[in-house]
Amino acid sequence: MKRVGFIVSSALAAVAVVALVLLLHGGHDAPRISGALQALDTWAAARAYPGRTIPALGHYQAFRAARAARPRSAAPMVPPWTPIGPHNIGGRTLALALDPDDRNRLYAGSAVGGLWVSESAGVGADAWDLVPTGYPVLAVSSIAIEPGDASVIYVGTGEVYAYQDSGGGISVRTTRGSYGIGILKSTDRGASWSPSLDWTRSQERGVWAVEIDPLDPDVVWAATTEGCYKSLDAGASWTRVHDVIMAMDLEIHPLDPDIVLLACGNLGSAGHGIYRTTDGGASWTHLTDGLPPSFGGKIWLDLVESAPQTIYASIGNGTAHGDGTWLCRSDDGGDHWQVVNTEDYATYQGWFAHLVLADPRNPERLVVGGVDLWTSDDGGATLTQRSYWWNWEFGRTPAGGPEGPEDYSHADHHFALRDPVDPERIFFANDGGVFRSTDGGMTFAGINGGYQTTQFYPGFSCAADDSAFAIGGMQDNATAIYDGSLEWIRVLGADGAWTAIDPTDHENLYGSVQFLGIYASTDAGESWAWTAPPWRPNTGFIAPFAISFDEPSILYAGSDLIYRTTSGGSDWIATNGGMALDGNPALSLAVARHDADVVYATTAPVYGAPGVFVTTNGGESWTDIGADLPDRYPMDVAIDPLDDARAYVAFSGFGSSHLFKTEDRGGTWSDLGAILPDVPTSAVVVDPLATDQLYVGNDLGVYLSLDGGASWAEFSEGLPDAVIVLDLTLSELNRTLRVATHGNGVFERRLVAPGTEVGGGAPVPEARVARLAQNRPNPFNPLTTIRYWIGAPEAVRIEVYDLSGRRVRTLVDEARAAGEHSVRFDASGLASGTYIYRLRAGEREIERRMLLLK
Repeated sequence: MKRVGFIVSSALAAVAVVALVLLLHGGHDAPRISGALQALDTWAAARAYPGRTIPALGHYQAFRAARAARPRSAAPMVPPWTPIGPHNIGGRTLALALDPDDRNRLYAGSAVGGLWVSESAGVGADAWDLVPTGYPVLAVSSIAIEPGDASVIYVGTGEVYAYQDSGGGISVRTTRGSYGIGILKSTDRGASWSPSLDWTRSQERGVWAVEIDPLDPDVVWAATTEGCYKSLDAGASWTRVHDVIMAMDLEIHPLDPDIVLLACGNLGSAGHGIYRTTDGGASWTHLTDGLPPSFGGKIWLDLVESAPQTIYASIGNGTAHGDGTWLCRSDDGGDHWQVVNTEDYATYQGWFAHLVLADPRNPERLVVGGVDLWTSDDGGATLTQRSYWWNWEFGRTPAGGPEGPEDYSHADHHFALRDPVDPERIFFANDGGVFRSTDGGMTFAGINGGYQTTQFYPGFSCAADDSAFAIGGMQDNATAIYDGSLEWIRVLGADGAWTAIDPTDHENLYGSVQFLGIYASTDAGESWAWTAPPWRPNTGFIAPFAISFDEPSILYAGSDLIYRTTSGGSDWIATNGGMALDGNPALSLAVARHDADVVYATTAPVYGAPGVFVTTNGGESWTDIGADLPDRYPMDVAIDPLDDARAYVAFSGFGSSHLFKTEDRGGTWSDLGAILPDVPTSAVVVDPLATDQLYVGNDLGVYLSLDGGASWAEFSEGLPDAVIVLDLTLSELNRTLRVATHGNGVFERRLVAPGTEVGGGAPVPEARVARLAQNRPNPFNPLTTIRYWIGAPEAVRIEVYDLSGRRVRTLVDEARAAGEHSVRFDASGLASGTYIYRLRAGEREIERRMLLLK
């Protein structure tokens, strides 16, 4: 049953805002731009800054150092991370390969989630398994299996669409989605791996195609960002045989493998075009006759195996709707070409995702794709659209089951693969994972059961009142709700972004789409209403908003202005007198747990240096507290739940420390990250029961400190070899930490209890402490809430006194379990004035004042 994904409020009046909403929510008549371009540029910018491109070194070296340190810094003995899905929503996928000996053994290369294999050709609710390589493999951009020996597998790594400074987009950075380490090779069907083309010291590079000579398996070709490489010794050594950058695809002649066609160029890179060698790479000819003289996107080639003189080329142009696509054909091996169709099937993804695939039995029969899929029976002269990306199902689709009607295949098709025995069976890799057609591209079905590769963004939320409820936004896959099932519930649309849940009632929740398009739901996501602040042009692609724990009607949201609402989003007021903090778009926000007037905000360095700010008066004024912090993207802020003067900031990039702490609201900072890996770090969280326990997430995994950051242990057992952590969130009811990854979905793990030893050091003493928060609201009339913590089970007494010392009420007088508690105080019958409330827990006694105003 199809469920409504969102309900737009009638409050939308401005034509510009309506147009923005249609754009972001996937209205199929709306013009679109490439959200993928903006998403990838954002990823790259956070890791490259203050440079223009990510450095050559960093990620792999940090991975090796972390592996070497494991015996000396083993994490505490708690159960490892457990995957919790989604198992019914796949993530961006770049490459596919079928085992020639077993046509049910299908490999998939995820864009940021590594290499996967299915023994059932993707069919079933739990059809896929991650293939460990022992290396930090994130983007698998190409897969090649030796035709005569299926135990030999090559995988190319790195997702790079623009060469170094040639990329465009909102941040003017290299358009890329992950790190590369070159080519890995296995000779035992994936059980073990070793470097072949070793680019572990060149993480900015990517490998887009690996092809094995059909007549000599020792000869292997690779199309890479650095040009075309060839190996004559089964990948033991490589020689660059063509130096035009951004080689995106290649085809080997099946009968004369000295003939190779090479597709070069993307996003306007130099030398773009189709090249051919007839002497094994010794010389090359630039093929131009009949082809577009210039284009801004990439080329996909398909040489028809049964008629190898017939070659198709899909050529994309740009990054916006209407830029153009050319379907080209040659019938003489590439000497002459003709443009057979200009249907713009690649549209705004001409640089990113499009393809052409001929039927080997009939070269006139084609499947072409970009955003959607089309077929032709006359060599491309006419194209008929067969898939419609906006037909995806909202709600809970079954794992491994249909994700929409038969004309639904997810948007942005990166790769297509025909079964050589049954060419009617075609597999597609797109931004929704892996899809299949069994009738030559006429109908489609998702085959993503257990393929946990979704790319979550920051702003993941767990319910405070239900340990089995959470919500998060995903790249090009909308927003999804977790309710304890591996089959998540898809809501809203477009790219999901930040989320929030009312701490008192998880039925009240918030989701968002790109550029701070916020929606609210009062029925746990069944329906949604627009509740965003005024739109601003200087807003981050994935823009932040945050809810107050104590006063959930108060939220803050950030563009270049920081907005505040006290009505759950029905109206918003610009803070700071309507002035921007520093002109940059907001990057992250955090509201103090027990004082909604205390907020920390960070900004991204789009128009100047990054910023870190704090307000203690609800945004009436803000203080710049970032002067002594690194010049890197400040990705996340965590506030100590018991002391809002103490906060932690995590930083992305390379070449700096990545975690800093203040105990005086930014007056001074201390470096806690000197011994953590030097990799981009995106998440930090504080255990509210034991606030010296810190968890940090970075581009390798998760790390733990039990002593306030003085020492650290790896906390990644159960996660993939390397995983990009974008958020860490606590489910406090069941003492569980959840990690939202950018490429491997969501995992959860129990928090470490105080008193556990790490790495042979002294145990952290049990937290026999008591803390008493300021009542909220304060002043109040006549109801207020008092929160308190105890570090161990014991008798608790909370009493209220007037200023003469007379006890006027006993609120608690019984044994309580360790942890956080709250009590509601009804002051009906009492006169206005100041009262004292006192906590007694064991031998400890704490008191605070509150003001009753009638």
